[in-house]
Amino acid sequence: MAVRVLRVDGMRDDTRPDDERRALEAAEAQPLDMTVDAVLDAARQESGFDDFGPRDFVERLGLLLGEVAADDNVWKLHKSRFVEQCTNAAVNRLLIQHHWSEHPEAREVTIDRPIDVIALPRSGSTHLENLVGADRRLRHLPVYVAAQPVPAPGEDPGPDGIDPRWKRADARWQTMRQNEIMAAMHEHSPDHACGENELQIPDFASYQWEWMASVPGFRDYYFAHDQTPHYRYMRDVLATIASQNPSDRRWMLKSNQHSEQLGPLLATYPDVTVVMIHRDPVSTLQALLTMRGLLVKSSQKQPDIDAHVDYWVDRIERMLRRYVRDRALVPGDQLVELMFEDIVSDDVGAASRVFEQAGLPVTDECRADLEAYMAAHPRGRNGRVVYDLEGDFGLDADALRRRFAFYTDEFGIRPEAGKDGPT
Repeated sequence: MAVRVLRVDGMRDDTRPDDERRALEAAEAQPLDMTVDAVLDAARQESGFDDFGPRDFVERLGLLLGEVAADDNVWKLHKSRFVEQCTNAAVNRLLIQHHWSEHPEAREVTIDRPIDVIALPRSGSTHLENLVGADRRLRHLPVYVAAQPVPAPGEDPGPDGIDPRWKRADARWQTMRQNEIMAAMHEHSPDHACGENELQIPDFASYQWEWMASVPGFRDYYFAHDQTPHYRYMRDVLATIASQNPSDRRWMLKSNQHSEQLGPLLATYPDVTVVMIHRDPVSTLQALLTMRGLLVKSSQKQPDIDAHVDYWVDRIERMLRRYVRDRALVPGDQLVELMFEDIVSDDVGAASRVFEQAGLPVTDECRADLEAYMAAHPRGRNGRVVYDLEGDFGLDADALRRRFAFYTDEFGIRPEAGKDGPT
């Protein structure tokens, strides 16, 4: 299969066409209410409900809205989209809370011995989650369900049998995939497995909000507070999803955030099998900085790439230092660590190690499921993105590796890529 090679041009330049710039400038004159009350009122009106449950989330919502509102370098149109994201999260919170009031037993469903990939973003975690989750003995969290864990009352599949949530997720994916680079870097189709931490979004928790906007103040708040209550919320939402679709299959999950929250993760799922993928941080960062940099380019009036780089290099260092610090919390028989290069060279073999650690025999049916997934999802089917760490971001690979030696030396991670290496 011929693989298209893709590259971001002008990471530091405003390369938007004139018509897009005119639309952004015109939107600057439009009124925009970024208050907590405006978001909650809109959510009440859209959902028809008014019980948000515990109100501690209001402080976090206010922090997020206030930080984005105060950023004069963000186009108002993108601020409006952020308000929409907050409103959607509040609607989901109302729907979930209503479901709990009608079905309190939903939260009591047991999440038995889940398998959870906790590797850093851009380290092969989504691929491994989807590959392992293809085994018929497991179930995963699909994008369309994570986007709306509870259907709105009366929102049933139509004559075609398709869930309306699936159709909305597919429409979003069709829009997203028009950007070839985004489609190549991160598939987000409706049935694709996605990060479990998205279930914390209606609680206005999770590091996921850092991907949605530049919110360093929220990051500091996140680090200053124990995340265990938000992990319990995440588990309760997952149990609710399970209650709507009963199955004896174990869960195959993923969240990059878990790598820095091993304590809350183990408090929530004491019998979890933890899967960590180790990758050269240079390769992780050059892919992450490119992917997140696309949002910086589109949302900021003057793309501040240097601030973007400083933030995410520091952010990944924090995640890795916390993993090194807390790794011993995971019982030895519940931890499997893989090298990214081993997954690339033998996907099925790496997945088999996960099955063995999780106590699941690697049967002929299991191998057939994995091979069928690989055949349907060949590497590079949406294209391959190449990167320029120095040219786009002003980073020297050798200097970056010295900064992360505390991690690479600990686990014997070999350099993977320099200026233009693949991810």
